Amino acid sequence: MFDSDFESAPGAFWETLGQYVYGYKENDEWVYIGKGNYNRALSHIDSKDYDTNNLYIIAKNLEKFKNEKKDVQSFILESFLISKNQPRDNSVAGHHKECFIMAKFSELFDEFKKDQHDNFEAMPEWYVENYAKFAGRLNVIVIKSSNHILEFSTRQQMQPTVTISVEGDVSLTVGVWTNKEKLDGRLKQLEEFCSHFDIDPEQITKPGTRNIYSIDENNMTLEKAFAFIDDFFS
Repeated sequence: MFDSDFESAPGAFWETLGQYVYGYKENDEWVYIGKGNYNRALSHIDSKDYDTNNLYIIAKNLEKFKNEKKDVQSFILESFLISKNQPRDNSVAGHHKECFIMAKFSELFDEFKKDQHDNFEAMPEWYVENYAKFAGRLNVIVIKSSNHILEFSTRQQMQPTVTISVEGDVSLTVGVWTNKEKLDGRLKQLEEFCSHFDIDPEQITKPGTRNIYSIDENNMTLEKAFAFIDDFFS
């Protein structure tokens, strides 16, 4: 279903996994186990000729353990083993047992897609009015009680996302999905594109550790964000 389709799982899905442990099985035997975040689990498909139908998420959201104890490594392993084996004499059933899921990647992704709303009648006016800018370009729409997230397709290894809060605040980010050797070139390309909107490089910031860049963070408007999207895909 997902063979060699690196964009089939959108960023919003990977965020639900947080820090996770994954593995590949062949003939009911583990052939590879690794850890990572975002789409790290897909990085071996070409190099090792793996099939994502054999990909399992063993544990997810392990960042929940970071503030638990100083001996966090052994604490996670203990919690995993208790959750997996359910020892008779353990008085505590284990911590964050919801993190240890052992589920197929494809099943988790199917569940994620079913949870996404696709009721266009309930979409706000700005969506209907700007639909021509979105058509054929959207990857996924996430509707939350606090905001709407429009995640667009990847083009030239860059993926824009627009988040609109119920209060009307707008944020525009661009994920740059490339290796270290090509990153500087892509960032220069992004800066040149932003210059057409009078956005200088100082208005392109990287809030976290991942290569997701906030564009014009304090001055972004709905009109500016949608014009950016329209030009980005033109």
